[in-house]
Amino acid sequence: MNDWPVFYKDELKIGNLKSSFGICTLWTKKEIIYSKIPEEKYAACGNLYTVQGINPMLKNILANPGIRKIILCGADLTKSGEALINFIRHGIDENRKIVGSSGFIDDNIPDGLIEKLRSNIEILDLRGKENEIIEALKDEEPAPFMEPVIISEVDTIIAETCTEETAFRVSGKTIAGAWLKMLDIVMKFGGKKSTEYNMMQKEILNLTAVVEDDGGLGEWLPITEEDLENYYSNFFGKAEDFGVTYTYGERLYSYPLQAGNRFNQIDYAVSYLRKNRDTRRAIAFVWNVELDSFIGNEPPCITQISWSVKNGKLYQTAIIRSNDIFRAWPINAFGLRKIQKEVSEKACLEPGPLTTVSISAHVYENNWKEAERILGRFYRNRQMLLEEDRNGYFVIRIEDGEIAVEHRVPDGRKSPYEFRGKKAQVLYKQILNENLASRIDHAAYLGYELARAEAALKEGKQFVQDQA
Repeated sequence: MNDWPVFYKDELKIGNLKSSFGICTLWTKKEIIYSKIPEEKYAACGNLYTVQGINPMLKNILANPGIRKIILCGADLTKSGEALINFIRHGIDENRKIVGSSGFIDDNIPDGLIEKLRSNIEILDLRGKENEIIEALKDEEPAPFMEPVIISEVDTIIAETCTEETAFRVSGKTIAGAWLKMLDIVMKFGGKKSTEYNMMQKEILNLTAVVEDDGGLGEWLPITEEDLENYYSNFFGKAEDFGVTYTYGERLYSYPLQAGNRFNQIDYAVSYLRKNRDTRRAIAFVWNVELDSFIGNEPPCITQISWSVKNGKLYQTAIIRSNDIFRAWPINAFGLRKIQKEVSEKACLEPGPLTTVSISAHVYENNWKEAERILGRFYRNRQMLLEEDRNGYFVIRIEDGEIAVEHRVPDGRKSPYEFRGKKAQVLYKQILNENLASRIDHAAYLGYELARAEAALKEGKQFVQDQA
């Protein structure tokens, strides 16, 4: 047994290899549990952070079949403990998926051994009852349930990075810069799905993009200046000139009403904005319920545009029901910025950021290869550039034997939020709970600096906050 455990030897706390008990502490630090238990009472104690960690656990048991009982305890944050219970109770299906859970059992564990494990291993569920562990360790099963079997790790299968997450947010100083981030997110996390056009897509839901300014096309955008000019002509032109049933311009500047009347939504929004800077009624609809729900075969993708005034600037938000991120979003964004500038000028306001909310953000299959090429050349494997967090920033220092963290608004003034303590982990969790950091780059920087401050505090060294 000198070579046991087979997996995670450095991560497991080894006790008495003749014991029939193993202790699984899930997400709770194993040191908290095993420090209260005599080593001779258990064979090994360790964490189980993910469902896929069940595989090395089972292989370790097969290599030491004297382990007959698993004490399950600690915080089950990812339901890995629930999955282990489901494996013992219900087994796996024809695809080797644990019945009732999301994990899979490795192909190189034979079905016969799976059944032996399920028949001979008992799970003692003491989650939330950690004070009962010592009592549970008294009854032992001395005899191994089989001869030891060594099973190696399987070749890693690279999983697709699709997600059930919704409402991704990206921001960029320019349209071209934001587009790369959006494209990366859809290509990484978009679920493969069929379409109404006999073509596959990768799709995520509710992708929100905030753009500060137009900027240039960049050498990576799949559009040209000529494409833009043609799009503007179509966007703001008349439907009859292009052989289509409508244009965005007609819906915005000449919306069809009953009895053949027309309504200029842009002028109406401008009049509201000029009369009352606080209005929430500066809004224009592109979708026509009567025409687009029942008659049209090509309903508009942009369905609604709204305008709001903040800090003397005109903010514009566009709702896009269906958005081809590769081809359509960049050109739509330039068109929307053109409208925003027009409304800003007529309302005597400076244009602020443009926000688009793409309900279905997708890339069609025929663009996947080109999208990956562009991302590989212009975006991936690069360091993220730290950008300003509009919520403010943090000043960290050591003061009176503690780490002191001040939050400051963008112009440098102190906000009401200040945090003190000696543990970086406690401090960053408190700070994140206050929703003060809106960007992951700032959150990562904050965690790094707090860890440095804690180390300096422990070692009695001077701490100077690094530049981001």
